[in-house]
Amino acid sequence: MNKIWKTLAIGAVVAMLVLPRMAAADVKFGIKGGVNVANVNGNFADNVTNWKSRVGFCAGIFLEFNFGRILTIQPEVLYTMKGAEATLAEGVLTGTGKLRFDYLEIPILLKVRIPTGDVHPFVFAGPAIGFNLKAAFQDITGSSSDVAGMNKVDYSAVFGGGLQLGRSIHIDARYTLGLQKLEVPDLGTIDLKNGVLSATIGLAF
Repeated sequence: MNKIWKTLAIGAVVAMLVLPRMAAADVKFGIKGGVNVANVNGNFADNVTNWKSRVGFCAGIFLEFNFGRILTIQPEVLYTMKGAEATLAEGVLTGTGKLRFDYLEIPILLKVRIPTGDVHPFVFAGPAIGFNLKAAFQDITGSSSDVAGMNKVDYSAVFGGGLQLGRSIHIDARYTLGLQKLEVPDLGTIDLKNGVLSATIGLAF
């Protein structure tokens, strides 16, 4: 809870600094959606091997605060699916275990465009905070249960690039690198963090 309040306080200070300038910006609203290829990074017990990605989706809304043709501040609110699969050895049994994490994630991105005709390449980076909506673990028997003690908040760094087609269509690819250690006792986790590669398409109005 203290981390949430600290994050909100930092966000309030940042907002007070940037909102006066945003008031003079060209503002657009948009929707977006795409595909996630999620996995986890970390150190695990010897009985957890052969990590595989979880394929899911992400979707949400965004705002563009455009300062001229080059610089944009882009806050987003996304529903995003994370997690992974792995081979588990439990006694003499071996099978596939699955992690299922769903988040409401809020990235704040700084985007830099290269204004070249009707197609504008761009790069972006920024922080993100994610609020866990669901955390489930499926064992080798297929039985699923909630992850006890799962972190309610995840912090990430986001970076990527893409293309803006005209003034409305946005295509981007990004990597969201988890910075918050996750607790999954069933996997004997030492240090586990989210990692997600995403491809999205958006429409700005």
